[in-house]
Parts: sequence; structure tokens; C-alpha cells
Amino acid sequence: MHNKVITLAITTVALTATSFARTGTDSLSITDISGSVPTNTTMTGITLGEITVNAPKVIHKADMDVLYPSKTAVKASQNGMSLLKFLMIPTLTVNELTGSIRTAGQDVEIRINGRKASADQLQTIDPATVKRVEWIDDAGLRYGDAPAVLNVILVNPTIGGSFMAQGMQSFSQPWGNGYADLKINHGRSQWSLGAMGRYTNHIESYREYSETFTRPDGASVTRTESPIDGYVSMTSISPKASYNYINPDKTVVWVEMSLGKDWPTVKSNTGMMTLSSGDAPVILYEKEATSGLRPRFNAYVEHKLPHSQTIALDLNASVLNGRSSHDYRESSASDNNILTDVRSDIQNRQQNLNIEGNYIKRFGDKRLTAGIQYSGLRSRTTHENGSRNRQRQERTYMFGEYFQRVGRVNLTAGLGAQYTTLKAGSDDHSNSAWSLRPRISASYRLSNSSQFRLSFTGRTTAPTPSQTDTGVQQIDGFQYQTGNPGLRSYNTYNAKAQYNFTFPRVSGQLEGRWSRAPHAIAPFMRWEGEKLVTMFENNRGHTSWQVSLSPQVEIIPGILTAKGTLRFYTAHTSGNRYTHRFHCLSGDAAITAVYRSFIFSASYESDPSTLWGETVSRQEQTSTLMLGYRWRGFTFTGGMFMPFTRYSMGSESLNRYNTNRNVLRSPGFDRMPVVQISYNLNWGRQKKGATKLINAEDDIQQSTAAGR
Repeated sequence: MHNKVITLAITTVALTATSFARTGTDSLSITDISGSVPTNTTMTGITLGEITVNAPKVIHKADMDVLYPSKTAVKASQNGMSLLKFLMIPTLTVNELTGSIRTAGQDVEIRINGRKASADQLQTIDPATVKRVEWIDDAGLRYGDAPAVLNVILVNPTIGGSFMAQGMQSFSQPWGNGYADLKINHGRSQWSLGAMGRYTNHIESYREYSETFTRPDGASVTRTESPIDGYVSMTSISPKASYNYINPDKTVVWVEMSLGKDWPTVKSNTGMMTLSSGDAPVILYEKEATSGLRPRFNAYVEHKLPHSQTIALDLNASVLNGRSSHDYRESSASDNNILTDVRSDIQNRQQNLNIEGNYIKRFGDKRLTAGIQYSGLRSRTTHENGSRNRQRQERTYMFGEYFQRVGRVNLTAGLGAQYTTLKAGSDDHSNSAWSLRPRISASYRLSNSSQFRLSFTGRTTAPTPSQTDTGVQQIDGFQYQTGNPGLRSYNTYNAKAQYNFTFPRVSGQLEGRWSRAPHAIAPFMRWEGEKLVTMFENNRGHTSWQVSLSPQVEIIPGILTAKGTLRFYTAHTSGNRYTHRFHCLSGDAAITAVYRSFIFSASYESDPSTLWGETVSRQEQTSTLMLGYRWRGFTFTGGMFMPFTRYSMGSESLNRYNTNRNVLRSPGFDRMPVVQISYNLNWGRQKKGATKLINAEDDIQQSTAAGR
């Protein structure tokens, strides 16, 4: 895998060098229209036969990069997600087949006109209505814990409507997705009605698994699993209805109701387990499943006051009724006698209320942002034995952030204060704490094509319901898991240094990151008699470093573009009688081509593996190949999932009592052919969604049955 990553990275860098040697276009500045303070811009003007491309590469601002889609990119895209793919943001990976948008292996927070949205909702955006895209890869205090924010700004027409529909289906597997969306505009109002669904039904999969159990006296046994059978399933649908009222430059009202239905998401494995002790082999069967129903109501009001002031209020309420189960069975391979039979079943009911208010004041090249947020979570979990566990989490967060420009330097400073209360267990055990979240950032414009950014920030993470649930869950014949209601919230401190470069036909970023969590929450294991019990603790600390290079090259401007990322990650973690170090090399590469009505794209993605506690999480490795043709309002696309690689993801435990390696593979996804048909119909002009400056999003975390 590393050889493939290195080859792709070398190819991309070579293309970069070639473009430097062949490019000689001029640069010019563009007047800022987005409300942030601009720093530098590069625009290219190139003529190729009958094609003329005039589009800015990127506008580097103090706190974001702003991209304006070219006519070529808009013409090649059938929705907002595919438009992002053709924008080719160097540090952003967009996968239409999996519906994921990530940076450095982390999911990006999506916003549409400032309000938080899902990646699926991008598929209901007409590319022609996208005015600009704001890429904030160093999010400020008002974005909470988001690692990066992608804000898509739409135009503001007043009449008309649109209908969009898309369906994707595999030729070889029961896998597909689709959506339909209708928008009607009338004056200052807009009504929207739509639904989105995905299904994966019994796709063949298996795991490569081995584990070594070691007792305190040093005695050990190794169990190695040979796969026999397995599958994964995941089906969901989400209908929604919304209403927008927009009085330009004065008042915005936005209301949405939605319902998320997840049918059982299942991962099932059957294998033959051989033992180093020489005992007879056993047949191991394991199945994990989660499902849920979540209705949600969201309301947003924004009002502009005199003297460049804005106030905004957001309300989000939701309820989750879910279920999580884990089945584990061992039987003799010779006579099928059951040796171990364990089942865990948890029913979840959670209620969530979030309220957030923001105040923004602009004066010249300065900006002041302040806000207060409240989130409350009520959780009740019922286990199969009838025992119940109630939890209540409350969080109050206040912040203030100040921005000012001084010559070529842009400075931002802010401070957030968070008060967290957690009550769990039958005795209503309470744990409360204050924490501070400082943030300092600076950017310096070296020239019209170069910019440096530095930032330091802190954030607070509270324990999850699964980590504090005092119920004892049996995992297999001798492994158990229980929570710790005495866990404390912990702080994570992050420092980041970036160098952004934008030249004719070449742009990109060189970045270094450092992260430190002194009292991170992580699991640990200990023997209690014949039981190996997994618990949770605030450990002695976690530290990580990451360095990455992400160039983008216009090989043939307006037609052929390539980008890639090469990153190195290393981490150190310490806990209850353990210390571990880990490092890895990862990367991704993508290429897109547009000629007349033909569209081509190919991608390879290997997300970084990470260390947390005593577990190494090995992220997905994927690749795609797509070829499409546009005709009137239709787009016909054929392609293949995993044409270059085998699908894999997994984990590795470094615990001294239980060392294991688990790799999930799915032959059903390997070289899976797909076809996609999309249709866009527009009349009049499209009204943009409410320009939502803040978002009080719920953070429902369903308790899950413990598994191996």
C-alpha cells in the first residue's frame, strides 16, 4: 500500500514541476465580496480552441480559502457534491460512491449558506446556483469541535423552482442509493420537499482475525480465524420538508422537519478458529447490529441590526429510539455442540435539545463574534436482562472571538468557556467541570501567491453514554465490558502551521499539525478472576504529529486536472501500565477530465491509520473510476468501485492481555460496476436556503453493544 501511495505522490509532484516550467500567465487581484478580509488571489485566463476559461484558482483569506466555480466545473457537475469533486480542493477528498467528504481521514462539517447540513444534502443542490465555496480548514470557536468546515454559498433568486432526482445501482451487488428533491419559490418564501435513501443488502464480506490472550502469570494462547462466511447490510431513508423566508439584508427564518430511519446495520462473520494450545478447533459466529428512528425539528431566525450588527438564534430538538445488539457463539467444529452462547441487546431512548445564539459586529477591517450555546441530552438504556441506566448530560458554552487586520498580518484571538455536567447511574452520580478553550491564529501574506498560517486552539470532549454506562456486557466466553461513571471531560490542544501556495496552473498546501490530550478517555483491560474486563479511564495522555503535502495541477487548463496528498503520521499514548508509539504513511490522488459533454474521474484514497489508547484504527482504502455523458438535463454515468485496490479497513489491539488484528474485507465491493442516472429540471431562478450563521446541531450518541 505504501508503495502505491509513494508512486502516486511522486507522479503528482512531477506534474507540479512540469507545470511550473511551462506556465507563464499573469496574476491579478479580485475585489472581495464574501465578507471576510481578502489576502491574495490568482486568476488564470487561458484559451484552448473554442474553450475560454477565466476562473480564480483560489482566494486566500485570513480564516478561509474561497473558490468560485468555473463554467467548465458547473457544466461537468450534476449536483453540489460532484461540483466539489471538480473543484479539486487539494486537501479535500470527495467520494460520490460512498457519500463521504473528508480531510486527512476526518469527516468535514458541511454547511449550506452557513447552516449545518449533511453530505447527502449537497446532492440536492443545482451546481448553477453555487456562487462560491468557502473552505475553512482551521475552524474558529463558533464552529465547536469541527476539524474543518465546507460552506457552500448559493445565489438568491426570488422566483421559480427545481426538481432533481438521481439513482445509482450496482450491476453485480444489491447496493445503491438515490434521492429526489422539489423546491418551489414564491416571493420571499421557499418550500422544499425531498427524500434520500441508501441500501446495502447482504454484501459478501469476511475478516482476517487473530488474537493472543495472556494471563497475568504469563500463560498465553493464540487463536487464528479462517473465514467461512460473512456479510454487511445497511439501509436507510430520510424524508424532510422545510420552509424558508428571506427578507434580503434584514430577516431570515428557516424551519425544517425530518425523519431518519435506519434499518438494522449488520456486520456478520463466521469462521474456523484454531488454537495454539492444540485444543480442537471451533466454529465462531459473531453478529453486530444497530438500528434507529430519529425525528428532528430545527428552527432558525436571523436579524440584521443597524451599524453592521447581526443576531441569530438556532433551535434543534430530536429524539432517538434505537436498538443495538451483539451475538457471539462458539461451537465445536466436530459435532456442532455449543460451547459459548452470548447475546447483548440494548434499547436506547435519547432526547436532545440544543439552543445557540450568536452576535456578530463588523467595523472596518475588524470583526467581533460572541455567542452562547446550551445542549442537553437525556438518555435511557435498557439491557436484555431488564436493567436500566439513565444518564443526563448538559453543556453550556460561551465564547468570544476578535479579528483584526494589521498590514499583511491578520490576527484572531478568542476564548471559550465550557461547563459540563454528567449524571449517570442509579445513584444519580454527578460529575461537573469547567474548562477553557483558547484560540489564537495569525496569517501572513508573503506575496500574491504565498501565505503562511499559524494557529493554536483547545477543545473539550465529554464522555459518551457507552463509556459511562454501568451495565455489564458479556462479549464472549470470558470477555466483559462495563462503563465508568466517574470519567471526566478532557481537553485537547492543537497547533497547526500551513503554507499555502497559488501559482498559475499549480496550487496546494504544506502543513504540519501537533495535538496533545493530557487526560484522554481510552479503554483498558484487566483480569478479574477468570474474566477479562474492558473498562474506561482518563489516561496519562495522547500526543500526535502529522506532516502533509497537497499539490493540485491543471495539466490542461479547463480540461484535465490532478491533485494528491502525501502525509506522515506519528503518535504516542500512555495509560494504565502501557506506553505505545505508532507511525504510518498514507495519501490520496485524484484526476478529473472534462471534454465537451464527456466527464471522467478517477481516485485513490488511503486514509491515515491512527493510534488512540491501545488501539490502532486502520481506515478505509478505496478507489473509484467513473465516465459520464451529459445530454440536456440528464447525466448518464458508468463506473467501477475499487478498480485498483481491494476494500479493507480494520483495527489492531496492542493490549498486553489481548493482542489482536482485525481486517474487514469485502469481495462484493471489489471491482463492483455501477451505473448512475441523474436528472435536473429548473424553471425561473432558484432561491438560496436560509443564510444560517450558526447551528445548534444535536449530538446524539447511541449506546452500542460491546463487541470484539
